[in-house]
Amino acid sequence: MKKIVAMGAAAALALTLAGCSGGTADQQQSGEGAPSASQDEQNAAPAKENKLTVTDSGWSVDDQGYVHYGIIVKNEGSQGALFPTIKVTGKDESGNVVSSDQQTLMSLRPDQEVAWGGQAGNGTAPATVEFELSVGSNNWQDSDENIDMFKVDGVSAQDSGYGTVNFVGEITSLLTDTDMDQVAVSIILRNGDGAIVGGYTGFAENLAAGATTSFDVLGYGVPEYVDFEAWAQPWMVASQK
Repeated sequence: MKKIVAMGAAAALALTLAGCSGGTADQQQSGEGAPSASQDEQNAAPAKENKLTVTDSGWSVDDQGYVHYGIIVKNEGSQGALFPTIKVTGKDESGNVVSSDQQTLMSLRPDQEVAWGGQAGNGTAPATVEFELSVGSNNWQDSDENIDMFKVDGVSAQDSGYGTVNFVGEITSLLTDTDMDQVAVSIILRNGDGAIVGGYTGFAENLAAGATTSFDVLGYGVPEYVDFEAWAQPWMVASQK
């Protein structure tokens, strides 16, 4: 899965970002006057710098030289990040680039943390893998506060015996007024030391507000792992009530 571009991506923004018009407070026509309450607040507590951080990541290489990675990203800024991009760069022992891939997410609200698992590379096994996050300068926008949107339960790993593993479970929408066409479900694999060794992403389809549905995330070229966790994030909105 080198890059996923969702059709109708703009629809998802109705759920994740808000207040993009950027209205202003009443302005005085002349004179300095007393500072407004909002100005006092800004002077006392400057807005946080808009940035994304990698809070955890890891990877492994399968028998065919492809990278399987997992990454956890947090929005440390005061605004929502629209269409953030993860760049995955593989390098050889001399530091030369052997592969470069990108994965674009939908959005992250302030203080929201999401995970992604995927495949990268071109069959040339790298010695190191680097992760880089970026957001377009115009893609930092005012946003609703971060809330719990989904609950994932009963996840289990079903080994096919043919080199693949199906990570299956149920997901419940905690939203009361939004139906989802798609919810991205990412499986993050960890070894005995708790380090990430890979990850995979699939999609739960047609999840109505307050409803529960099942999901199946296919893992292939699965590395050895001891534990795993499931993360969910909104992908495509069907409708808002």
